[in-house]
Amino acid sequence: MKDKINAVFPCFTGICMEIYTNHTFWVDEYLEDINPQQPRGKSYVITTFDESIEDQPFKIFNPSQKEINFLAIDKGLFLDIPEHPARCDFAVFDDIRFCFVETKEPSPRQKSDERKKAITQLKLTVQLFKEKINFEGFQIEAQVSLRAKKVFPRRNSRRQNDAKEFEDELNVSLYENNTIEF
Repeated sequence: MKDKINAVFPCFTGICMEIYTNHTFWVDEYLEDINPQQPRGKSYVITTFDESIEDQPFKIFNPSQKEINFLAIDKGLFLDIPEHPARCDFAVFDDIRFCFVETKEPSPRQKSDERKKAITQLKLTVQLFKEKINFEGFQIEAQVSLRAKKVFPRRNSRRQNDAKEFEDELNVSLYENNTIEF
């Protein structure tokens, strides 16, 4: 899969794909004060993190410590250009599973709108990748990660309907969580 991605989507901002075998790692977005050489908003991996901090970035569990590929999509593979106006933040994948992820940090009032934007970004990214890459043999997933200080209810009829629509349209499962396990 790595070779297919590299052949179709060149990286415009340095390193876009990395392999990790850590038991646990996190993904966050660059802010200007973290690394001025990277575009603000580009996703990156953190291998150590203080889990007592309330506002946690997206977390990847890898109990078997196999190779997990991290792919920076927004501001990594794609810059802010009109041909690709909306795309998800990153993807993580192994040899059978490929998961697109969009993270948002909404306030309680913005939660619904940010969730809708995240689903749209995921949908457009999945469509673009499926047009260019053959995912035969892969389980494709998409995940909305709503980072917030307050835990919001994750199961309701609206979320279930959105997940069903997403799967019916793209043949891709849609989840909402701030973690994934490989």
